[in-house]
Amino acid sequence: MIAVLLIGIIVIYIGWRRYYQKHWSCSFDARVQFAEGYVYAGEHTKLYEVVENRKRLPVPVLEVLFSARKELVFKDTENTNVSDYIYKRDIFSALGYQKITRQIDVVCTRRGYYTIDEVELKSYSMLYDKRYGIRIPNQTSLYVYPAKADISDIMMICEKMLGTLQCAKHLYEDPFAFRSIREYTLTDPMKTINWKASAKTGNLMVNTFDSALSEKVMIYLDIEDSGILKQDELVEDSISVAATLVRKLIAQGIEVGLYMNARYEDGSFLRLEPDSGRMQTDRVEKALALYQTEQGYIPFEKCLEVPPKDAVLVLISKNISVEQVKEFAGTEQFTIWIQPAYSNEVPDKPDVTNNIQWIAREVPRC
Repeated sequence: MIAVLLIGIIVIYIGWRRYYQKHWSCSFDARVQFAEGYVYAGEHTKLYEVVENRKRLPVPVLEVLFSARKELVFKDTENTNVSDYIYKRDIFSALGYQKITRQIDVVCTRRGYYTIDEVELKSYSMLYDKRYGIRIPNQTSLYVYPAKADISDIMMICEKMLGTLQCAKHLYEDPFAFRSIREYTLTDPMKTINWKASAKTGNLMVNTFDSALSEKVMIYLDIEDSGILKQDELVEDSISVAATLVRKLIAQGIEVGLYMNARYEDGSFLRLEPDSGRMQTDRVEKALALYQTEQGYIPFEKCLEVPPKDAVLVLISKNISVEQVKEFAGTEQFTIWIQPAYSNEVPDKPDVTNNIQWIAREVPRC
């Protein structure tokens, strides 16, 4: 009798194990999803881990494993290993028709583009003598934009130069870009008088026009780091300064362009012509987030093409010489030269011309 009972138990166990092996992963879903599409370096976000069992069969023990780049720091360090990547392993028990959501706090320590493309699931037989596993494709991504930098000194000089340029714009009005009607002054030419508006108001009124010149800022960003001792802090600070400057200027309605000597596969460099609006901000921030130092760079001089005459130039470079800056800016082009340096290695002020403003950007060494 006992033998028959034991044989029955063994048959049931083998049958159950085969059934479980075949059906445990059916109608089962697991995914991880970033709460946001983008954040700025140094900020926090959340990662949602969702497990959903859409069948009656329970899964008593389930391991969910995934990995991400180590620059994403998980606050919950339990069941987490860090090497070149950060590996997360969580254990669940999913009943039939149950959905479980777990929230993971994430600190985004460095700009970049982060994806989690796969989730691995593991389960075990009743006696833990057999392990089963499947891999599920996962689609989630996160842009970590360059950190926000304090550029109040740069903005002050830039706004002053733009204001000077704005005064000069009145000399170059576009006759096809009508702006408004105002009262006549003694300095207005007769051809600008609007006779219909003058007849209605009883006073002489004149048409005004927008300038043929537009407010523009061209940023030239140098990310070359060719020394034996890498100066990663200077490169990252330069990128943060460029991104913050773009955000602030576009918020004021100014057209901004960006040239950066990051190397593409065809040997070209990043070119974003002057434009305004949120889409231009997104283009710049995504391009800077996607750049990885492993891509390399081209000589900064190749980015210094003939600049637009109606733009303020911003050069962000620790490598360029004062002679190169003078040659590029000429004697009339308003130019801001930002030179990042470690706090204990700030260079002396170079001998620049009146149209060039030099700013030493002190960066702490990590």
